[in-house]
Formats: sequence, structure tokens, C-alpha cells
Amino acid sequence: MPEVTSPGAAVSMRGSLYARVITLGEWFFRQRSWTPIPFLLLLIFCPADHASNLVTWVPGLLVIALGEGLRLWGVAVIGKESRTRGGGVVKLATEGPYAHVRNPLYLGNLLLTIGAALISQLLWMVPVVIVLYLVQYIPIVLWEERVLAQRLGAPYASYCQRVPRWIPTWHRQSPARAAFSYQWRAALWSERSTFGSIAFLVIVMLAKANLPRLMPHLHAQWTTPEHRVEPSIP
Repeated sequence: MPEVTSPGAAVSMRGSLYARVITLGEWFFRQRSWTPIPFLLLLIFCPADHASNLVTWVPGLLVIALGEGLRLWGVAVIGKESRTRGGGVVKLATEGPYAHVRNPLYLGNLLLTIGAALISQLLWMVPVVIVLYLVQYIPIVLWEERVLAQRLGAPYASYCQRVPRWIPTWHRQSPARAAFSYQWRAALWSERSTFGSIAFLVIVMLAKANLPRLMPHLHAQWTTPEHRVEPSIP
């Protein structure tokens, strides 16, 4: 006879699994500063096909610009809380991108990472990036939602019913409000580390893409007679 699981036991198992996912999300949130490092190392050191740079660089840079633009838009709404979300949020943001999707900063992160994979010419990493993104950010978002629901109560529950979690809707569903003032200067300052990371990545990827072409030239330059080191005669 097959073992029959009671409805109460099934509910208990689902609750236990959800609690573990929430715990994992809190851990991922606290470790999110270093989790991209293995990915960046793969981008730098994995060999790539350098036959057609423009095919990957142009869309890659466009996706990076779109991702950072989305992040900048979101940070201009919530300001310094973009660095403490889930732990220090005291008000509900429903303006700008938050009127269309609940997690615009995390979507921006996904676009930045996909763009980085494209300019590195590691196209096989794009689906890997999406899978790893879901593994990390689904638990983070579930943990954040529980924290925000406890902190903000009914207004947040109503917001979650109006605005989707991942896929943006371009029909503004939030109630009409007075004119909203974006914090663009604060957003630019808050995103300075992200701008620096993007610049560093682009420089490294340019070096990676062009180094194979430069190496024969450099080798020829340093093996010419004027650069050749002759052994000394005692």
C-alpha cells in the first residue's frame, strides 16, 4: 500500500520548505556584495570567440545601459534606502518603476549581468546567468516581502495585489498622486560604485577581446634585434 500523506502533514512540509527558503533569502541578501565575484572571474578568465565583437558588444552595452538606467530610475525614487532594502525601509515606494514592477533594482541587476555576459562573448553564460539569478533572487524577494509585509501592513498587501513581482506592466495601476520629486543627484551619488564596476568591467573586457590580437605584435616588437638581449661575454 502506498503511504498516504495527510493534508495537515503536506501543509506542514510546505511551511517548513517556505521557512527554509526565507532563511536562505536572508543569507543571500547579506552576502550579495560578494556573490557576483565568481561570475566576474569566469567572465575574465574563460576563453571566448573573438571573431565578431560587434555582434555581442553592441547589444551587450545596450542591455547594460538599460539595466543601469532602470536601477538609476528606481534609486531616484527610494534614495539611500536602495542600499538597505528589507532591513531599513520605513515607507512604501509606489512611484517611478515601482508603479510597474515591485523589484526594478533586481531586474536592473539581471540586465547588467546579461549585458556583461554578452560583452565577454560568453553567450552560453546567458542562460546560466538567468538560472543563478532566480536561485539567488527568488529567496531574497520572498524574505523581503515577508519583512515589508510585517513592517508596512495593509498598504503593502494592497500594493502587491496591484503591481507584479517580476514582469513589468506598463499600465499604471497605483492611485493618482501629487507630483513626485525624483532624487536624481542622490541617485547618481548612490550608484557611483555601480558606475565604477561597469567601467572596470568594460575596460577588462576590452583588454580581453583585444589582447590576442596585440600579443603577436608585441611579441614581434620585443624580439626585434634592438630589443633582443645578447648574452654577456666574460
